[in-house]
Amino acid sequence: MLSRHVSAKVAALAVAAALLSSPVAQAQDWPGRKWNEKLTQDYQQWKPVKDVLQEFAQRAGAPPIVCPDNKDRVLMVPMPAGLTLKEAFGKAAEMCGYDVTLEGGKLAVKQGNHIGDWLTLMGGQAKAVRFGEVQGDLCLPRGYKPDGPLPWVWYAPSQGLGVCNAWTVKRLFAAGIAFAYVGVGESQGNPKGRQIYQAFYEKLVKDYGCAKKAVLLPQSRGGLMLYNWAVEHPDEVQAIGGIYPVCDLRSYPGLKRAAEAYGLTPEQLEAQLAKNNPIDRIAPLAKARVPIFHVHGDHDSTVPLDKNSGELIKRYKALGGQAELLVIPNKGHEAAPEYFQCQELADFLVKQAKASVRPAPPAPAKV
Repeated sequence: MLSRHVSAKVAALAVAAALLSSPVAQAQDWPGRKWNEKLTQDYQQWKPVKDVLQEFAQRAGAPPIVCPDNKDRVLMVPMPAGLTLKEAFGKAAEMCGYDVTLEGGKLAVKQGNHIGDWLTLMGGQAKAVRFGEVQGDLCLPRGYKPDGPLPWVWYAPSQGLGVCNAWTVKRLFAAGIAFAYVGVGESQGNPKGRQIYQAFYEKLVKDYGCAKKAVLLPQSRGGLMLYNWAVEHPDEVQAIGGIYPVCDLRSYPGLKRAAEAYGLTPEQLEAQLAKNNPIDRIAPLAKARVPIFHVHGDHDSTVPLDKNSGELIKRYKALGGQAELLVIPNKGHEAAPEYFQCQELADFLVKQAKASVRPAPPAPAKV
């Protein structure tokens, strides 16, 4: 699936960084006289990085650069306001796995051996969360100092977290909201994975001061994982915002493949869907008045809209739950700004995370 592909690419580049590094050209040697000019606002255009680098070079008064003609290498990480053009150029190249060199007095960009730390660039700092054999991370806004419960967004699947999430994560950090994830492998939402999720939740609340109600952000197959945990712990959930999340095991990955993760035959799993399939288990969330917001494309052939977000939202509303579905026209299961620079989703996550640490309103006075 897309999220696994993106993260695998990132991981491969990161591993290579440990083996080999290339020197970056000294800034004072770069051609152009305006490299010290600063970005006055975030640069967040989602387009091929070669075009971004040419644009920065042009703004700096430098001649055209030598850059691989790779239209698939897209800059998904915003360049924060305040960076100089020189810094933005270097960071943009680094975030896409490129090295910057000088060749004959001209800037050249070539395939590198590392990828940049986008989490730090977005204003965060990762703190490892370990217990037993479980490995997770709590990503805190830089400079965070404990002052009451910490609002947080819980992402799944951990294997899918990649540069495409940078824009949203930056907005969470700017609002003082943490971001967490934990590995459960390809659990498909099975009971073992749910147990790990509950242990992770309890550790974050007890040992790290996270709010007792989490805002969930399931992406793709992360829907199976987070929804199956959420329906069993509705009082620990503030809200759910999803990016083309899987809601029905029958739709993806299919009963045959899912059954392997559950240690069951496909026939046995089908007979137990009422206690293992998110779309069949959402009543407790509706009863707890947990708001839901999904963004999903109408051309998604991997996780079809009608069988997943569309059906879940319809059922949830029928149960009296609050739910909204934002349908993205002509988009499939892909890395696209319509999903990963979605202002409506970001606003929903920030609003709900802040609400999770707000004192509950007083009960109405008895007459």
